[in-house]
Amino acid sequence: MARILIVDGDPASRESLERALGDEGLDVAVAADAEAAWEAFSAFEPQVAILGRRLPRTDVEELIIRMRRGAPDIEFVSPIEPFAEMARRLRIRLGAPAPRPVAVGPGAPSAGTARVLARPPVESGQLAFGSLADLLSRLWRAGADGIVALDGPAGPDRIFLLRGTPVAVHLAGAAPAVGLERGLASLCARAEGPFGFHPGSDFAADVRGERTPALAPLLSGLRLAADEPSFASSLDGCRARRVRCAASSGSVLRELALSPEDAATVAAMDGTVPVDELLRGPGRPASLLWFLLRTGGAQIAGPAEATRAAPGRLAPG
Repeated sequence: MARILIVDGDPASRESLERALGDEGLDVAVAADAEAAWEAFSAFEPQVAILGRRLPRTDVEELIIRMRRGAPDIEFVSPIEPFAEMARRLRIRLGAPAPRPVAVGPGAPSAGTARVLARPPVESGQLAFGSLADLLSRLWRAGADGIVALDGPAGPDRIFLLRGTPVAVHLAGAAPAVGLERGLASLCARAEGPFGFHPGSDFAADVRGERTPALAPLLSGLRLAADEPSFASSLDGCRARRVRCAASSGSVLRELALSPEDAATVAAMDGTVPVDELLRGPGRPASLLWFLLRTGGAQIAGPAEATRAAPGRLAPG
């Protein structure tokens, strides 16, 4: 595996760069100063060293001399944004293979996964029917890294998030053929019970693959889990209100695979059409509207107290 050493005194830059390189399947070690970098170099034997910000010039110059003595072929580069593109170019230059497909299935936790799960959850509680979509859409908006661990009847189910986007789903007792989107939709359709969100991206080097839309499977799972009257009844308190797309709706809509009927519903959200009329539109508008209100893609026009519906527990029809 191609090995990269990041030496950067800026924690935010260091973490972002580590994540981008890990997403490309590169083996990464990090150091915050020249002394730690030399220790990492001796043990890790990197092919490339990325020398970042907030490093004293004299320390960097001495570090380069020492590293070149130990490994004359080592390459030194500076971080260039966007980091994702830089990471992709480095992978190609080093001849490393493209990231492997996402692994789906329970299996034994990797070392990185175990480290994340060993950390105390920053959020925990009890999931009610339909509330997993609330949790995941909020973590998606926050760009959170971590693992959502769910206690299921067959054992622990886990959802792995990088920058808020699911990159893997491990379903207890499920075959690897389940697939990421189907696994995520299945969890959204049935998940109830205790959960914990454990922060961290240590698992990134072991669980990675092509980016998967974060929101489309959530909506799909919810539509499997409840019928339209269930969603419509949860919107009873705002039926007379008018609805419009939120200013931030672009990122939400890009994450949804909208059918022509769904697109027609979204087009009607111009602030002039009341919720009750939207619910009589084509397709399955109730679940779509419920979901857009929860993810910030739509809002109720009018007084501040009506901005964004907060429906309670859904009940299958």
